[in-house]
Amino acid sequence: MTKQQPVALKSYRNHRLEVLDDGGDGWVVTIYEPQGGNSTTLRNRVPSGLSFLMEEAEAIIDRRLDFRPWDGPT
Repeated sequence: MTKQQPVALKSYRNHRLEVLDDGGDGWVVTIYEPQGGNSTTLRNRVPSGLSFLMEEAEAIIDRRLDFRPWDGPT
């Protein structure tokens, strides 16, 4: 198994987003809550899929903070 490599740390609406290269063809984005609570990990196996994962991570945070019901992908 190939080791994951850190690529970036970003902030969005007071949440930390950790971006990792999965060592293969995909990406891993982990969302960390501001108070150090639960984390959520998103993964894909698409070399050009990082922008999709970042959009998905931001949408998850927006739903948590804005209390919008899930209505499917935008």
